[in-house]
Amino acid sequence: MCAWFDTHIHLLAPEWDRPPQELCAEAHAAGVGALLMPGVRVADWSPLLCLARELSGVYFAPGLHPAYADQWSAEAELQLKELAREARVVAIGEIGLDAVAGPPLDVQEEVFRTQLEIALEADLPVLLHSRKTTGRVLAILRELNIGTLVGGVWHGFSGSVQVACELVELGFKIGVGPILLRDSARKLPQAVLSVPASALVLETDAPDMIGGPAGLLQVAEKLAELKGWDLAAVERLTAANAVSLLKISLESSLS
Repeated sequence: MCAWFDTHIHLLAPEWDRPPQELCAEAHAAGVGALLMPGVRVADWSPLLCLARELSGVYFAPGLHPAYADQWSAEAELQLKELAREARVVAIGEIGLDAVAGPPLDVQEEVFRTQLEIALEADLPVLLHSRKTTGRVLAILRELNIGTLVGGVWHGFSGSVQVACELVELGFKIGVGPILLRDSARKLPQAVLSVPASALVLETDAPDMIGGPAGLLQVAEKLAELKGWDLAAVERLTAANAVSLLKISLESSLS
């Protein structure tokens, strides 16, 4: 079975005016068979795990967003290690560095490194967040050999061809989302054209970037246009990349 895979969606975000169950049903009706919810704050982790257990095709990537790195504690570290053993947990995220929001970067980096170590211990890929910190994040990823050991997705990628190619060389996927739909987007279309099909996964980052789960197909249509593929090829290739990275099967996720 083939189905669309949204590798980054926030089903419990307060901005929604609909319950997550309705959002999930909308996604499935649009052919989105699997959805991955990243963690943001520590308080989100337990509700997100419950939701992943409840809803068909929904998975969880617990992690502490760098904007909230000051929530990190010994208790949070222990909780994250325990969550990493859960069956519906398939990655650690979203984690990284953010020079625009959150505590000082040295605090963020300490939390980022600890979460990367947890991902390595659990053999789980990572969902990466980076805002105005590309060079530092890349240096940490190279130092710890994260891409080779567990892999991951650079969420919301909007960078240059050079950065995209370096990420692929390091063993990461490029998270292609609604930024691709912007008329102002210049770097991302070129980056998408420069990397192999095996490096691409789709995401909505809803509700931040687009209004609903079905918006994934808008991103897919734009990717198909750029790559000269038909939609069936985009669906097949991007879903295969996601399930391979996350070590799941769409067949079981829809059961």
